[in-house]
Amino acid sequence: MQDRFNFRRSLAIGLIGLAPLWSSMLLAQDTAAWRGGWTADVAGVRHVLYLVLHDGKISGFHCADCYDPDHLAFVDDGTLDGKGLHFRLYHSGTDYKPYLEQVDASLDHNELQLTLNKPGAAAVHIVMKRSAPHEPAPTNRQPNQPSGGGPRTLPAAAATVTADKVAGLWLWGIGPGKQYFIFKRHKDGLRGMVCGPCENPRDFAPLENIRMNGTSFHFDIVHEDNGGGFEEHGPFTNITEAVVAMNEMHITTVPSFDLQARKIEMSLLGPVRYMPKVQP
Repeated sequence: MQDRFNFRRSLAIGLIGLAPLWSSMLLAQDTAAWRGGWTADVAGVRHVLYLVLHDGKISGFHCADCYDPDHLAFVDDGTLDGKGLHFRLYHSGTDYKPYLEQVDASLDHNELQLTLNKPGAAAVHIVMKRSAPHEPAPTNRQPNQPSGGGPRTLPAAAATVTADKVAGLWLWGIGPGKQYFIFKRHKDGLRGMVCGPCENPRDFAPLENIRMNGTSFHFDIVHEDNGGGFEEHGPFTNITEAVVAMNEMHITTVPSFDLQARKIEMSLLGPVRYMPKVQP
């Protein structure tokens, strides 16, 4: 009898010891389920939400008519608990006063149920879904794929980098696959995103961890569920360095899963003012 009691006691202690491990495993599973791109069409407008969840930090962005920098809001101040994901969207634009929007989200099978609470307005409910993988358009080259050509030459001496000099819309490429790099002020720094075409979350990536140092600045192009290399390596970033001269931004980038890889170079033009599409 005593042996049986001791066995049960040891088993109970072992189960208690495993509880934190189970909790961390469940949290990891929850984190993987949330990460990456989500989309919804509301009143004929495409909405994209891209979530980044790592090491207890929640970030990302939301946009509607994502070609327009004024329609880009940043995810911040997030928490994940048994009831779901909770975060704030930081909105700022040229046509309105900046505001915060509280968002509560829950997962229902393969759908993301959002409740958005804007100050002074009724709550809005949106159902978002994952976008299926697709083959990129022939003219659409992801930032982590070779761009070809020789080293770029700046049109003038590299300028001292400031938030005002970087903030705005920068373009790379031509045609439907061109890339839109958007940098905006957020709190005491900068955040951003890149897309192209700007309809499917598989063609989006947040621009985070932006830091400036004299004539150069650095940022990460974050791939949570997309990008060349994701299927083999899982979530990764393109570690990027940039310089600005006149109306050009030259960037070099390398994937975090292979820091010895050949660096990719791109030349962006900007900042430019986006003109919304004319409705027929």
